[in-house]
Amino acid sequence: MNQRNTFRRGKGAIVLALAGAMAIGITGCGGESSATPENDPHGKRVVYIPGLTGNPFYTSVSCGAAAEAKKQGIEYATQGAAEFSVPLQTQVVEAVTASHPAAIMVAVTSPKAMIAPLLQAKRDGIKVITIDGDLTDKSIAMTNIESDNYRGGQLAGEKMAELIGGHGDVVDLDSASGSVVAEARRAGFEDAIKKHPGINFIGVQYTENSQSKAAQIAATMATSNPNLKGVYAQSTNNTAGAITGLREVGKTGKVKLVGFDVSDPIIEALHAGQIEATVLQDPIEAGRLGIDSAAAAIRGETVPRDQKPTFAIATPQNMDTPEVKAHLYKTHC
Repeated sequence: MNQRNTFRRGKGAIVLALAGAMAIGITGCGGESSATPENDPHGKRVVYIPGLTGNPFYTSVSCGAAAEAKKQGIEYATQGAAEFSVPLQTQVVEAVTASHPAAIMVAVTSPKAMIAPLLQAKRDGIKVITIDGDLTDKSIAMTNIESDNYRGGQLAGEKMAELIGGHGDVVDLDSASGSVVAEARRAGFEDAIKKHPGINFIGVQYTENSQSKAAQIAATMATSNPNLKGVYAQSTNNTAGAITGLREVGKTGKVKLVGFDVSDPIIEALHAGQIEATVLQDPIEAGRLGIDSAAAAIRGETVPRDQKPTFAIATPQNMDTPEVKAHLYKTHC
């Protein structure tokens, strides 16, 4: 993806709002905009504002969107902040809105705090599409493209119960309290393991989305609790950190680890048998659906309010299957 520092002005903007925050910078593909009928998506510009730059999930969304935009003749770019930050994302949304693109894709850092800047974008004629996290005011986004996080948590819980034989303590590593996505993933996980009376859910440990803190917590929990049989690690950083923490205290394989999302280090750990499973979303498909929804909106067509990409569970045994490969995230397009 090539860096871009300016936006060209045009009519009819669409904001695709995804949940997160990225490093300020623009990447894009596509040629110069050309004059087209107002309801023709060809030549219109879509901008994606992800959660944060450098994250494989958001990069994969961008890759899926860029490929679909190229097919449809839509000009496409990505702009974001390096930190998961409401103030930084607000600045990005405001700057993008002022440039009047035909579309913006955004991963909202807060379902409440991002209402004001995105509402302004809508008032300026920008269609709002949320990806991987809706706003609490559902009247702003025309569609929300998001995995069923409750179902993803259920899949993680079902796999955990299988791995530990339905007995023992399990803990959840989460980034911070208050996340709608994390709460849904936890609820699904808890409901799945409740079907096994021998499993004791001992609660949540918060990591501030820090790999080093996730590693420390996983190591401490594994060594201080002899009955700990499983760690459920939500998000890429928590999963990668838990892999490191369990390995450092010699608990790999003894304490089962089920993660959520994936990165190159997690893929390496799967191949090495250092993690039992991780739940994969389909961000590439989410990006494609985002562009399709933008194009449909430009044409004046109705778009489904909620769209749900599929899941897969990666294990050391199925890493090379077509289904899992299709869900693996990208670090670059």
